[in-house]
Amino acid sequence: MKVDDQAKIDLFQEIMPIVMQYLAANSPDRELIADDIIDFYALSIASVIENDTDLTTPQQQRKGVEAAAKHISHWVRLLKLDHEARGASLLAMTIGAVATDETEQ
Repeated sequence: MKVDDQAKIDLFQEIMPIVMQYLAANSPDRELIADDIIDFYALSIASVIENDTDLTTPQQQRKGVEAAAKHISHWVRLLKLDHEARGASLLAMTIGAVATDETEQ
């Protein structure tokens, strides 16, 4: 990969509050659930995989999905360690919330 992890974290901290506010504003009850956030990013990942001209067969696209899953697992492990060290999740710090077991699910 070419982009430094800290640059990715910095971008995350810029765009995540915007994404969350937009999704909540478009929810019928103005409440945001994790499934909507995950679905938005799944759509984003799927659009990249679908647009990759090197992934032309269903098998290649499946491998692209598997690669995305490995990236997600990698970040989950890193963020969990960081959360344990800091006492707050990256998401909680990004949106200015206090991390609790309920807000992290």
